[in-house]
Amino acid sequence: MAVDARDVDTGLDANLLAASLALPDGARATSVTPAGLSEWCNTYRVEVMLADGTSQAFFQKECKGQYGYDMMQASFQAESILHEFVPEFSPKPIVVGTYESDQNMHFSLSDFIDMIEDDIPSPESYMAAVVALHHRSFGKSPNGQFGFPIPTRFGDLEQSNLWTGSWEVFWTNQMREMLSREEKIRGQHPADLAQLRETYFDKVLPRYLRPLESDGRSVTPCLVHADLWPGNCRYKLDMETVCMYDASAFWGHNEADLGVFRNPRYPLGRPYLQEYWKNIPISAPEEDADSRNTMYMIRNQILLATLYPTQPTLREVWTASMRQLVETVTEEEKKLSRV
Repeated sequence: MAVDARDVDTGLDANLLAASLALPDGARATSVTPAGLSEWCNTYRVEVMLADGTSQAFFQKECKGQYGYDMMQASFQAESILHEFVPEFSPKPIVVGTYESDQNMHFSLSDFIDMIEDDIPSPESYMAAVVALHHRSFGKSPNGQFGFPIPTRFGDLEQSNLWTGSWEVFWTNQMREMLSREEKIRGQHPADLAQLRETYFDKVLPRYLRPLESDGRSVTPCLVHADLWPGNCRYKLDMETVCMYDASAFWGHNEADLGVFRNPRYPLGRPYLQEYWKNIPISAPEEDADSRNTMYMIRNQILLATLYPTQPTLREVWTASMRQLVETVTEEEKKLSRV
């Protein structure tokens, strides 16, 4: 069994130290320092001296209560399947469990990857990881459907991920759920926004989702990371390869991962999309790609507005994007009616 070299009162929980669960035989923890990498749970860097005298670092998360249990399970399962497909681009999850000393405290443990905090990876480095994830997971959904075995988390926001055979149905259900939660947290949508929202569901989503699964076309599920903002994809110390982490994964349309690259909140944009499309072709119908990308971006914008309800402009951001697509589809309908 691994042992903790510090005073027992400040030591690691026994379930973290147990060799059968986590750390190697003969290992001893030499330091535990706050990592400060999450707003939603406690995080630590655990330094361990192995039996052969070498050292190894682990990344620990902990969180209390049923909320904490659900969050640790979601994080561990999402990170585990991410690592299954792209081990060179993601930390290896080791264990998830509950403290022996406090049955209300839950934890997960993974390898600690040293990363560069300030530099956003180049399009080539960033998208190499995304392309690898999508390429390797296409068609590997365990039941051929869209979803995930358990709810995963975007920050601390749960996404239900119920298995669905239709991509249009899956995405529409998620958007209804997310918009309802945004309204509950930020306050009631005024009448004009409520009307815009319903038009979005009635006209925009069918316009851009249905063609993906019509006229002989279909969507092959792949593993979607679902939170690829720059804080979750960083250079390793070699400044060449990247590490992706904190996935809120589900099986979905690969282009759903590209919405975040369009969001003006992040300094990413078209060079990253172009790099991706060099390796994975745009889904048919290709002429809808730009509007689909905006549609997928809106998910990210709604979730951010819900995560940070005290930032007043975040609702305005997703509303403007939604209005843009509604106007595009409305104008398209007018042109067709004149033919």
